[in-house]
Order: sequence, then C-alpha cells, then structure tokens
Amino acid sequence: MTRQFPRLFLLLAAIILTAGCAKLTLAWADIKPSGPTARPDVLGVFADEDPVTSPEDWTAERAPLLRAVLEKEVYGTFPDKSSTRILDKRRLNDEAFGGAGVLEEWTLTATASFNGETVEARPFPGLDGFLLEVVLPAEKEEPVPIIIMETFCPSWEVAPDPAIWRPEDAGEMGGLLGGVMTYVFGRYICTPPFEMILQRGYGVAVLYPQSVPDRRKEGLAELKRLSQGHVDDRTRWGAVAAWGWLFSRAVDALDQDPRIDRDGLIVWGHSRYGKAALVAAAWDARIDAVIAHQSGTGGASLNRDKKGESVGAITSAYPHWFAQNYEAYAGREEEMCVDQHMLLALIAPRPALLGNARRDVWSDPNGAFRAAQGADPVYELLGSGGLSQQRLDQWRPEADIAFWLRPGTHGVVKEDWPAFLDFLDAHAGN
Repeated sequence: MTRQFPRLFLLLAAIILTAGCAKLTLAWADIKPSGPTARPDVLGVFADEDPVTSPEDWTAERAPLLRAVLEKEVYGTFPDKSSTRILDKRRLNDEAFGGAGVLEEWTLTATASFNGETVEARPFPGLDGFLLEVVLPAEKEEPVPIIIMETFCPSWEVAPDPAIWRPEDAGEMGGLLGGVMTYVFGRYICTPPFEMILQRGYGVAVLYPQSVPDRRKEGLAELKRLSQGHVDDRTRWGAVAAWGWLFSRAVDALDQDPRIDRDGLIVWGHSRYGKAALVAAAWDARIDAVIAHQSGTGGASLNRDKKGESVGAITSAYPHWFAQNYEAYAGREEEMCVDQHMLLALIAPRPALLGNARRDVWSDPNGAFRAAQGADPVYELLGSGGLSQQRLDQWRPEADIAFWLRPGTHGVVKEDWPAFLDFLDAHAGN
C-alpha cells in the first residue's frame, strides 16, 4: 500500500504556504537599496585584526577568520576531515529527455570526522549509499560544466525516468498534490527544464539531501550522530552546513569523471538549499560558481535592519538548521560580529547569482542586495568586477555578483531558468 501521510503533509504545507504568500502580496521589495550598508566592514578592522590590504592578506588571514566566526555564530563547526567513495555507477537511459541527455545513477558513501571520530552518513532507507542522478548532454565529446542541485523533491521526481530507483511505497507527485505544488512554487520547483539545460551545454547532477532529514527531532538527532567527537552543543553544525557538506561530497565524485569540466562545477539551490549552496561555495574552493535563489535569512540576506523573516523566526521554526549560537541573536542582531556579506565575500572572486522575487519580502531581496554591496570590496580586491548594478532591477548576468529580481513570489518559475543559464553562459563561455 502506498503511504499517504507524506503526500498529505506536503499538500497541507503547500496550502498553508499559499495562505502565507497571500499575506505578502501587498508587500514589495524596494527597487533601490535602502538601509545602512553591510557592517562590520569585511576588509576593515575586524575582531582587533589589522585591515586587509592585499589578496595575500585576505587568503591567509581574513578568510580563515571569517569562516571560523561564521561556523561558531551561525552554521556550526564543519568536519575536520571528510571522504567520499563511489560504490556504483549505472547507465539508465542513453536517450533521456527526448534524446538530449544520457542519464546515470551513482551511489555514493560519505564520512565525516570530528576530533578523530569518523561517522558515515546514512543513505535514504533501502539504499547502500545516497544517490546522485547525473544527466549529461548526449553526443558531446569535450568535458561539460555541470549544475549540482539539491531540491525539496526526491530524485525520482526531479529527474522523472522509470529507470531511476524509487521506494516501493513512494507515491506520485501528479494530480492534486503536484498541481498545488507547482501553482504555489512554480513549474520548476521539482523538475528543472532538463531539455533547455542540456541544449545549452550543461549537465545536471541531482542530489536529494535527506541524508540529513529536514525535520526537527530526526534532523537534530542525525546531526548529533554525524558530529560525534564534537563536544560543544552550542557550535554543533546545523542542517544548512550539513547540506552544504553534501554538495562537496557530490563534487568529490564528479571531479573524478573526465566527462565533466573541473572548472565548471556549479552548485544550485532554492530557498533553504540556496543557503546550503552559498555555504558550500564559501567553504569549498573547487566550486566554480553558485546560483542561490531566494536564499533569505541565513543565506544571502543580512541579519541586521531586515524585512521579512527574522533570526528569531527562522531559528524557532527550524532549530535544526543552524548552530545554537545563532538563535541567541534573536532580537539582538545589531550585536552580531558577523553578517551575511561575509559569507558572500568568501565566495569571491567566483561568480555568484543571487535570485530574488519582488513580492518575496520574507526572503528580503533588499537585504541580499545590501549584502552583495558589502561583499563587493573583496571581489574588487581579488581582481573581479563584483557587483555592477546600482538598483535591484538592473539585471547584469555578466557581473561576478549578479542580482536577479523578477516579479512574483517564492518559487522557481519559467523566467528563472533562462536567467540562470544566461548567467552561466556569461561566465563559462559555454
């Protein structure tokens, strides 16, 4: 018998979120940035350190300091060591997506080590490891750039092909549930436009991040298990950091395949997985570009002087997403010695696209733009053009910090993917 509870739960959640979106329809993001610029200054005096005046100072001194502070105060501590092993690669379909792609299913295992204690990540129930669905353009001889995706939907829904593994009791996303999901969150919330992506010359790797469950009790328990050896509960890593860590485990595997361009490893995420994509890029220099769509609080948007979701709201609703230290700043954001422009600065000089929607005030597009302004000096220090627009609606895909703002609300809609691909084309030269 097919389990109905997860489907009914998702349907109820979608209906609730529909009501939430309705409350936001009268709120619009400012087109011109408003509020004070990001602080503290990323390159100026910080934590009694000297100002940064050279790329060498940034790489050797300031960047490691900012990662350490972000781990302590926001995301939690990353593993001391990690490893990834490919157990199996299965070629499923040589003519996937109308003949445009080749579909493969990879099975991976991953371990995390804290203070000498090594623990293996738990796969999806019924599997020996966690799955990476890999789709590459058909009949392309040279190595291709690849977009690594984490999504809300299981991989058998993201890349719908009968050959992909799925649990025996998995339901279907079609019908009423699928209709509500796509109505609320857009036509591409689960399944991206594979044909469009493949025709533009990019591969896709789909990672379902539920090795770290997105549920309070189960998520906190798994994060504690994975971080055995780390004794400080206040700084134990949260799910956002763990999902970012899973992006890097996919990079470990993909980096070994000669069909994939090692200079074209791109991470993509929407909402909570947009936060994870930014974290992955900030901690993993092998990632060449990031697309973080509507990442909001704990992602691209500043904690200070913000609209929409507050630190108190996000840590109350999702206590498993961050280090416990983060929730202590609820109502005291002005006291934080770190903010999200520092996360963006750690990605410099690599290209970053920050996606937003005009009526998605809960994700605070204005705060994300001001964070981009705050990160811009680091991009310039490292020889990049950084942010080139003065307003939120001046879309410039060629910029190294590209800010995308469209009409509408929270979700992934038909306007988004052409913009994402224009950004990648401008930087990958594909």
